[in-house]
Amino acid sequence: MIVGILQHTPYWVWGVFVLLLVLGLTQTRARSVSRALVFVLPVIMIPLSFFTIASTFGIKPLPVIAWLAGIAAAFLLNIYVFRAPSGVRYEASTRKFAVPGSWVPLVLMMTIFLSRFVLGVTRAINPALIGTDAFIAIVSAVLGLCSGLFAARAMKTLSAQR
Repeated sequence: MIVGILQHTPYWVWGVFVLLLVLGLTQTRARSVSRALVFVLPVIMIPLSFFTIASTFGIKPLPVIAWLAGIAAAFLLNIYVFRAPSGVRYEASTRKFAVPGSWVPLVLMMTIFLSRFVLGVTRAINPALIGTDAFIAIVSAVLGLCSGLFAARAMKTLSAQR
C-alpha cells in the first residue's frame, strides 16, 4: 500500500519536499540574517497552514479554533519552555542578526509537509475520516502549532535587537 501511495504521488510534491529539505538544512548552520529575512518563514508558513485548513475543512469554528489554539500554544511553549532560538545576537554595525544553526526549522517544515501529505493521502484513501471532529482538530492544531513556532521564533529573534 505504501509503495502504491508513493508511486501515485505527483512529481511536484517531491520537488516541494526537496526544496523544503534544502531550506531546512540551511537553517542548521549559523548565519547572519536581516530583519526582513527573520519574517520570511512565518509569512510563508502561517498563511500556508491556514489555507490548508480552510481549503480542506472550510472556515468553520472547529478548524479555526484548533488552528488558533495551536498558534497560542506555540507562543506559550516558546516563552516558557523552548525559549528559542537562543544565542541570537544583533550586530548593530551590519544591522543583522547572528542566528545560530538549529534543526528545529527543518523539523517544523517536515512536519507541515507530512501533515499536508497525510491529508492528501487520507482524502484519497479514506475521505470520510477527513470529516471527523478529531481529525479536523488534530490536523488544524498541528498546523497551527508548527506555523506558530515559526512566528514565535521570529519574535524571539527580534528581541535580541533590544
